Amino acid sequence: RDKAAEFLQLFDAHLAGNRFAAGDGFSVADITGLVAIDFMKPAKIAMPDGLSNVARWYEEVSARPSAKA
Repeated sequence: RDKAAEFLQLFDAHLAGNRFAAGDGFSVADITGLVAIDFMKPAKIAMPDGLSNVARWYEEVSARPSAKA
């Protein structure tokens, strides 16, 4: 749980200057991140507060048609 929160803080800082996980283009890194965050719920790991860049990124990638499959 602590490692997940620590990573999400780092990811939020990274996303402050990048649209997606690996830069300006959607990639397998975004798919992996989306799945990891989605699995936080069944693992009962809460999303830390104040991660506005992660929230923006998650909203964008989870709205893609492929994310709804």
